[in-house]
Amino acid sequence: MSSFDLHEVDRFIVGAVGMPGDRTFFFQVHAGKTLISFKAEKAQIAALAEHLQHLLADVAATDTSHVEWSTLDLPVFPEWDVGAIGLGYEATSDSVLIVLNELDRTGGAGLEIGAESSMESARFRLTRPQADAFVKHGLSLVSAGRPTCTFCSAPIDPEGYNCACFN
Repeated sequence: MSSFDLHEVDRFIVGAVGMPGDRTFFFQVHAGKTLISFKAEKAQIAALAEHLQHLLADVAATDTSHVEWSTLDLPVFPEWDVGAIGLGYEATSDSVLIVLNELDRTGGAGLEIGAESSMESARFRLTRPQADAFVKHGLSLVSAGRPTCTFCSAPIDPEGYNCACFN
């Protein structure tokens, strides 16, 4: 099993490749000369951004500097698809711990007691300004998709759309 344990990162980026309705989402982590990409779902990005936003609002800021957002480094070659995501806060350093776990494609059978997992994970810490930048860009990215139907709230495809409310 190979995992990534990056204590401090230079950048934690989220982005999408493709057109709305057919986008593939990614997390990218930059630490020194290391660049690691992970494939993610839009809902995972939205959930992480929202949870980070709430977490940061609940704790007093010690670092009020600003981080500029940057785009994905292309082409993107993901290490693996993200499954579960963990989030924690360390008050002494005013930093956020992020843990990305590989998607379990075995059917979720679980592990026997004492068995080692073959699933990979990535652990890294974000400064408050990095976490703030992620929240702003992540929420902006997920809201920039296809427009939604005013009647049923389903996404409208550019090729046309049949609203379930009128069928």
